[in-house]
Formats: sequence, structure tokens, C-alpha cells
Amino acid sequence: MSILRMSAVKAETGHASHASVYTAIHDRLFTVPVPIGQRAVGWPDTEVKAINAARIAGKSDDQIRELVAKLHEARMAGTGEPFRTDWFSRSAHLKKQAAKRQKRGNRLTQVSPLGGEDGDCAP
Repeated sequence: MSILRMSAVKAETGHASHASVYTAIHDRLFTVPVPIGQRAVGWPDTEVKAINAARIAGKSDDQIRELVAKLHEARMAGTGEPFRTDWFSRSAHLKKQAAKRQKRGNRLTQVSPLGGEDGDCAP
């Protein structure tokens, strides 16, 4: 078994962007990545191949969600532990932080009632 990085996953699956892969993960149509370093993740090639095979076979989204759940369970085989990940909660937290940064940035460039942009000293 090998671990595929994002570029290989996109090439194998046909996803055009990182965002489309992560959207599929959030929709439970793709497995969550496994950490392979402090700031690096990847996907077991067997999981990517299994999901691709299901897509090629014309499986429905619900059937692929079941497959993804089984693949997650298989990761935990032999441990006696259920599959748990904090990936979804961490991802949601990062999205909230990004939204706050965006909101702050928008406030800085809003037009003031005196004319011009906030921070302008124009009369």
C-alpha cells in the first residue's frame, strides 16, 4: 500500500482542485486524509482505487457514502476502536477563522459616510 499526496489524488480521481476533493470529503463521498507529517496529509491508494471503482461502476452517492464508511472502519481494523476523527471539527474551525479574516478585510475597505474609503483623510 502506498499513500498518495493531493496532486496524485487529483490525477487519479479527476478532481480539478483541492477544494473539490475537500468538498467530497465534507459530503462523505471521499475518505478523510491521513496525517503523514506535521503539515502533510495523504490518502491510502487502496481507498482512492476503491472509490474510483465505485464511481466507474455507476454507484449512487448513498452507496459511495456506505463505501467510505466501510473504508474508514477498515482503517481501524484490529484496534478494537471505532473510526473517529477530529478532521471535520478542525476543518469547520478553520473555515470560521477564514470567514472572520474575510469579514475584517471587508470592513477595512467599506466606504465611509463622508466619502472615500475608511481611513482616507480626504475632506
